[in-house]
This record gives sequence, structure tokens and C-alpha cells, in this order.
Amino acid sequence: LLTQAIAKEETLKEPEESLMKMDGMTKELAYALAERDVTSMDDLAELSVDELMEIEGMDEDRAAQLIMTARAPWFEADGQQG
Repeated sequence: LLTQAIAKEETLKEPEESLMKMDGMTKELAYALAERDVTSMDDLAELSVDELMEIEGMDEDRAAQLIMTARAPWFEADGQQG
């Protein structure tokens, strides 16, 4: 039983620090996302609002805001290349 608990703990994913520090992010939400294999801002940026709304307590406006915040570095990178 202890071995199973340790194995399960080792497979739990940790959210990246950038995701944890993102505007609008809470520790609880970051870990809820990590349970769904969303551990980075890029992972979050690739989600749709509908996918994010599968998390308990998430509303459409907050989901959209979080996704746009996660995508912001993409737009900054595009602006620097052009």
C-alpha cells in the first residue's frame, strides 16, 4: 500500500513556476490544471475555453482571461520578429 502511495505521488505533475506566478492564477487552480497535464503557460495557452471550463468553479470569463494571459508571450514574440 505504501509503495502504491509513493508511486502515485511520484506520478503527480507539478505546475511550472511560470504558471504559478501567472496573473489570475491560484495555487489550487495550478494544481488542478497539473492534474490534467497542463503544467506550463504554453500548455494553458493551447486550451480552449470549453476545456478550461471543465474545472470545477471555472466560469467562461475567467477561462478566457487566463488563456489570453497565457498566450500573451506568443504575441510579444511575434511582435519582436516582425
